[in-house]
Amino acid sequence: MESHVVPFENRWTNGKHAWEWHCELERLGVPTVRTMYCEHETHHRDELAVVFDIPAGFVRDWLTFHDRRAARQQFLWRASVITLGIIAASGVVLGALR
Repeated sequence: MESHVVPFENRWTNGKHAWEWHCELERLGVPTVRTMYCEHETHHRDELAVVFDIPAGFVRDWLTFHDRRAARQQFLWRASVITLGIIAASGVVLGALR
């Protein structure tokens, strides 16, 4: 039996159960889960579960993980574009000096 570990800090349940919750949220996708979480926080805050039987804290941590990952990817993309731009500008300047 293969053991799975969720890619973020999990304070809500054991490994197998957390992995099932993680997979369910992944199947639904970030935009859908974010909408469901906002609906829960706006209208049903007193209920423990947001999506099926998944607690609000787990969903919040999952969304935070995805937000951080998206921010990191955007930072790396921007850094690579800036680096390539500097290299291209340097090439133009050095080519003009010859």
